[in-house]
Amino acid sequence: MSGCGNTPSKELRYQIKNVDKTVDVIPDWYTELPVEEDMIYSAGSATAPDLQLAVDIATLNAKTTLADRIDGKLDSMTKSLVSKIGESVDASVITELERVSKNVIAEVDVAGYIPKEVKVFPSDNQYMAFVLLEYSNKEAIKVYTNRLRRQVLFSNDSDELWDELDYETDNTAE
Repeated sequence: MSGCGNTPSKELRYQIKNVDKTVDVIPDWYTELPVEEDMIYSAGSATAPDLQLAVDIATLNAKTTLADRIDGKLDSMTKSLVSKIGESVDASVITELERVSKNVIAEVDVAGYIPKEVKVFPSDNQYMAFVLLEYSNKEAIKVYTNRLRRQVLFSNDSDELWDELDYETDNTAE
């Protein structure tokens, strides 16, 4: 009877070998992000058949993580139910645990990031890219301040225009 026993199949051995090769090429900064005062770091990875696509997707993944670090909002709820069935010695406990989480990353401005490191390795017939982004807290403050200025500018102009429209329509009706 073939296929029995604890011997992994050829396909499984191939997959294990690929995972081992991947782990060997992961840059240190991917698993342990640099720590610098006034800097935020974020890493991303991707595999694709096209070099630029692999780098672009890895960058996008890193930007998503960066946006989450800057202004991600997490809602989470955990429910726990413990039931005892039976009496004394025969009693058993049934525990049920449910967790629901929602992570929202909405309209976070990450303009001004710098690709600090980009590493690309072959992965079978594809490219595996690792990207490290660096984002300055000072840059984040500039972006945030400019966004607030635009909001104030546009909201004031908008309010004035609506007031002017109301005034004109009220005076025209008379």
